[in-house]
Amino acid sequence: MEHKLALIPQEDKSLLKCCRNTKGRCGRNVTKPLFQSLSDQVFFYLKERIINNEMVPGSIISIEKLTSEFGISNTPVREAIVRLAGLDLVTIHRNKNITVSMMTREKILDILEMRRLLETYGSRTAALSITDGEICSLENILDTVLANPTDFEYYKFSDLELHEAITKHIKNREIQASLKNLSVYSLRIRYYARFYGEENPNLEESVIAITSEHRSILDALRTRDPDSVEKAVTAHLLNAEKRTLSALERIEKKKTAESITT
Repeated sequence: MEHKLALIPQEDKSLLKCCRNTKGRCGRNVTKPLFQSLSDQVFFYLKERIINNEMVPGSIISIEKLTSEFGISNTPVREAIVRLAGLDLVTIHRNKNITVSMMTREKILDILEMRRLLETYGSRTAALSITDGEICSLENILDTVLANPTDFEYYKFSDLELHEAITKHIKNREIQASLKNLSVYSLRIRYYARFYGEENPNLEESVIAITSEHRSILDALRTRDPDSVEKAVTAHLLNAEKRTLSALERIEKKKTAESITT
């Protein structure tokens, strides 16, 4: 079934602003970036919808419809689609059809394993390289999440910021680039699992639990001890894998039950 993309509000069409300023107890502002080009706007808009499962796996993406709904030419839309394909979020088929990429168990397991191997490696470097200012900024962000656990958009931002604080200190640029791409796909896996197979529907409880794990990583980073940081990151990623695999099992059981009844 084709997924119809909702119109962007008219006031947002000229610039999809994604900017947030917060000031925590460390007195530092945390700002999300502004996306300047039309291609950026379309890319980030579609990426968020795919990651959040608003555009479901297998749904058709029409460049013509997007250009009409955005009120722009097809060039920035095509540029955005190519970038999304590079992240394996969309699939460009030989017949030129474009669909949201499917989620398979094998793909999910591969991503989870690769992320754990690379991020635990990077965590040791981050322990020795992270600055006091970065730690303070992360503390502000996590404090904001815990004070407003129903703000899921900000929680997603906090998740990306924490893991970015680890990957940015990796000296190997290839590993760093791989982790950035893995981070995007990991978010999609998490929200896919939650959307289709979450056992606990209370989003607030999940946000608090996961953010508490993030705080444990931050506490370990303060020690500047590579072993402690690696241990905290490993524990968090293993917990994430456990949550995801449990959800996948529920999804598979649900699909099996539905196939039997039909």
